[in-house]
Amino acid sequence: MTVQCGCCGAEITSTDRIDFRLNRPEPLIGVPSEQLTAPTGGLLAGPDGDTYLRCLLPVRLTGGVELVFGAWMKISKVDAMYAHAVWDNDSEYANFRVSGTFANLILPWDLLGVPVEAAVLNADELPYYTAHPLLEREWDRDEVLSCIRHPLPVPVRETLGEVWTVERTAGMRCVVEDRTVWFSSPGRWVGLDVYNDRAQRTPSDFLAAVIEGYPSEDHSVEHIGPELRHAFWLSEVIDGNEEQVFHGHVVRPGTMLSVRVVHRFPADRAWAQHVLNSVQYIGES
Repeated sequence: MTVQCGCCGAEITSTDRIDFRLNRPEPLIGVPSEQLTAPTGGLLAGPDGDTYLRCLLPVRLTGGVELVFGAWMKISKVDAMYAHAVWDNDSEYANFRVSGTFANLILPWDLLGVPVEAAVLNADELPYYTAHPLLEREWDRDEVLSCIRHPLPVPVRETLGEVWTVERTAGMRCVVEDRTVWFSSPGRWVGLDVYNDRAQRTPSDFLAAVIEGYPSEDHSVEHIGPELRHAFWLSEVIDGNEEQVFHGHVVRPGTMLSVRVVHRFPADRAWAQHVLNSVQYIGES
């Protein structure tokens, strides 16, 4: 499977360095393009004259992954003029240093407006942040990557309902609609819902209430301690096409994670089961 960058559409092949470009500084999101000025590929000016410089922010994640943001710094007009003047002069650009304030909102952090510094480390690249709060430590891989909804070249463990986690397969986009979490890629969809049982029934009785009305044949049920895992396949018409849909449920006392997987290719049948197998309960037992 190929994974495309959510920003530029280019194919992503690396799994130890992930480049993620933030298209605009926060204050310029929603401003019509004709009101913006881009004197170079790394400089941007807004309609009020504020100037911004794109710099590379390498964030170390657990598991040996480096996430490199192309993120914006607000800089003075004087620094912007100097950056423009030396941009195509390798010898002068190599000595370029600048300070300003961070101009992007990156989850799970709140760093908009913090003082930052950057310098050119390689004349063939944008400046790198050399002083920034995210450079100071290693961050949890899944906590950070799960905040990026675009397809990623590595699998990510997502948290749902605070007590469940499930793997989002590499190359899948994540979208939240109402209470349903959707993972999607060409020919594949996963819908995830968390249900809570206020009636405090047994896992078996809770499951029976949820799947009431579905055909009763070809169901698999497995009890593992306090947990019940259940799955079955069902033929459904989706957008005018008959699809084989995988339904899975993992039930604990008081809570359930429902998994619905639709895919177009028979070879993905094992992958659908893998999605269910990746479900983990992280709440108190």
